[in-house]
Amino acid sequence: MEKFIYDRLKKLKNSEIVSFHMPGHKYGTVFDELGYGDIMSELYTLDTTEIIGTDNLHNPKDIILKSQESVRKILFPDYDDVEIKYLINGSSCGIEAAIIATCRPGDKIIINRACHQSAYNACILANAHPIFVNEKVDKKNNIFLGAEIDEYIEKIENNKDAKLVFITRPTYHGMSFEISEIIKKAHENNMLVIVDEAHGAHFGLNDKFPRSAIEYGADIAIQSVHKSLPSITQTSIMIINNTKDEANIESSRLIDKNRLERALAMTESSSPSYIMMMSLEIAFDIYKKHGKKLMDELLKNIYTFRKSVKSYDIFNTTDPTKVFINTINKGINGYDFAKVLRYRYNIQVELANYSGILMLCTIGNKKEDFDAMIDALNEISEKKLFGLNLDFFDDIDDATKKNKNDDIKRMTTSKEINLDFPCLIPEMKIHPNTAFNMETESVLVDEALGKVCGEFVIPYPPGVCLVAPGEVIEKEVIDFIKSASKMDLDINGMESAEFTEIKIIKD
Repeated sequence: MEKFIYDRLKKLKNSEIVSFHMPGHKYGTVFDELGYGDIMSELYTLDTTEIIGTDNLHNPKDIILKSQESVRKILFPDYDDVEIKYLINGSSCGIEAAIIATCRPGDKIIINRACHQSAYNACILANAHPIFVNEKVDKKNNIFLGAEIDEYIEKIENNKDAKLVFITRPTYHGMSFEISEIIKKAHENNMLVIVDEAHGAHFGLNDKFPRSAIEYGADIAIQSVHKSLPSITQTSIMIINNTKDEANIESSRLIDKNRLERALAMTESSSPSYIMMMSLEIAFDIYKKHGKKLMDELLKNIYTFRKSVKSYDIFNTTDPTKVFINTINKGINGYDFAKVLRYRYNIQVELANYSGILMLCTIGNKKEDFDAMIDALNEISEKKLFGLNLDFFDDIDDATKKNKNDDIKRMTTSKEINLDFPCLIPEMKIHPNTAFNMETESVLVDEALGKVCGEFVIPYPPGVCLVAPGEVIEKEVIDFIKSASKMDLDINGMESAEFTEIKIIKD
């Protein structure tokens, strides 16, 4: 059997891609530079399962429990009532477990519309009723800025029987907003607060970052350690805040720990990876010993980078390690620009949208990475190297075989396409859990207006749901799907590979 996956990964590693994408360890370079290379090279020999002496993630009493408590002391040294749980199915399993554990069938959950797909899945699994909060969007850059605080407050006031408030902060693009008022209002109404903090695992490394939601009183937060810290892909943590004023709180707002444990057992593998858990431990060892110094260096490099590419419009994100560069102002959309960077300059960014590209920078990035990006951006601008001749390549492997001077064609503008992300909250005709279990049929996208959707439509990135099962399909969604298909944009959830058909609920 040919080793397709191994061969491709090996080629990518040997091509020495400049990484401005996750995972945060940047192809393992940070491990070698900090003296962890020998440990990481042993990974496959250390792979094991629950045997005598290895403890059990689903009922930790020994080394895993001690390791999680050690992380708690690093992240929240002044919070003795905070608990850390390792997650080896990514933040998705933590979000799903947290919602399943805190919502009973029919319970209302107040949730931001641009939440991760896992939160939608949890509403289906828990048979919970979502009450959506709208998002602010920067139309010029197609960036989600976060939810409206006043709308959260309004939803809480108008749905005092809700059991849970779910907040996504920061956003994929690194935008945060004030959440203390939301948490306070939720707690006043005996609602639990869960925060998807997947993109904020590095916040404690510098005062320039927002504070963790736990410090504002959130009951549960979930962080993707692999995104912005040096751990293996799919490794995350759940942070449980057990700090409560028992004299002034009703039992309805207490976290049912046994139910949470059962929910985690449902959403995580029954054979959790010790390699992943060990990776989390190493990541936080690096965090403790080297994190602040490396973050200081990273922020200096980002500052220098931003000064060196003044001909580009760079969006001011709340999190400075997320660098969004507007390229459409140069006449080239972000999708085309990202391909030019990859094929000509061997630079891979985290994501692209119609307006530009996003660099995900971590403590694993070095000055040389930013120098390479500066040179690429300046050359692209000066020579107007706008647009990749995709016919030049048979497949992605050919990118390393061709003369880089042959793979770019000059043009003044990218093909102009209207690709505004819909900001509407569709009407929910059928409860998500009910809709998920109903029969569906396929219709042409052009014929779907006003029909009840039977599948998810989730452009990726950023992974935000346009329409979900049980919701009415609006014209803005149809227009976006048709434009996205012209841009070869990935859309998760749609069965039609060409995005020409969409599933609807049968009458």
